[in-house]
Amino acid sequence: MFQKSGLLLFMLCGVALCGAVAGAEELPARLGEPFVEHLIDIDGGHLCCVQREGDGPALMLIPGTFSDSRAFSRLVPHLDQSLNLLIVENRGLGRSWPPPESGSIEQCCRDALLIAEERNLDSIYIGGHSLGGMISIEVARVAPERVRGVISIEGWSHWHAARDAFEYDMKSTLSESQLAEQLAYRQDVLKDWTEDQRKAFGLIWRQWDGEPTLQTTTLLILELYGDRGRTPATREQLRIPDRENIQLRWLNGASHSLHYERPQQVAAAINEFISVCEAQSAP
Repeated sequence: MFQKSGLLLFMLCGVALCGAVAGAEELPARLGEPFVEHLIDIDGGHLCCVQREGDGPALMLIPGTFSDSRAFSRLVPHLDQSLNLLIVENRGLGRSWPPPESGSIEQCCRDALLIAEERNLDSIYIGGHSLGGMISIEVARVAPERVRGVISIEGWSHWHAARDAFEYDMKSTLSESQLAEQLAYRQDVLKDWTEDQRKAFGLIWRQWDGEPTLQTTTLLILELYGDRGRTPATREQLRIPDRENIQLRWLNGASHSLHYERPQQVAAAINEFISVCEAQSAP
């Protein structure tokens, strides 16, 4: 059990516990034009989001644990160009600083809503990968009146799902070169964090339960998961209720890093989801 838990923390939290060093790998660049960085003041620091304005619906994306806006660099080119797209950087990540003293998904949720308010966004689609998906579900719970739909990319509704649905398999479909790229990226993201900060923030996903929200919300939700090349897990194992407003889609031959492994497929699913939601909400 200890070995499996360690593997899960490595993949989800990004702590470089392996002996391999991938310093020679090329790191993803920050998103350039037409994206613009915005800094929002908070006590003792600031939050950062990068935005590509569009005349379509607003979509806020939140990266996973120990990831910044660069995490979506493969996904962004395939998203509908009309979207008013914002990518949030959680505290201590990217240009957001400093790291949280005692972080939580609830705090990340408040930060996301603050960014939406500062950017004058009253109605948003919100989504994210892993921890970002969890934060998105929390935003749906706290401020459903501001949310048009939720997109959770392997964002566990409860941490037990990682065990029950996948036996902690987070990387089996990644090649050696992809693993090296991911490791080099994580090391770069965390270079200014202390070990204590990493450990504390890396555990916040275990201290939250989004299943009650999924059981009661009326918002439209898209859940995306990789099948790891085997028979897909059940909704019970994933702790995703079987309700008409919650769509569960599987991507073949992919694991936890869907946005990295299958960016075109993930983007197509997001584009379709938003298009359908918009059509249903039209007068």
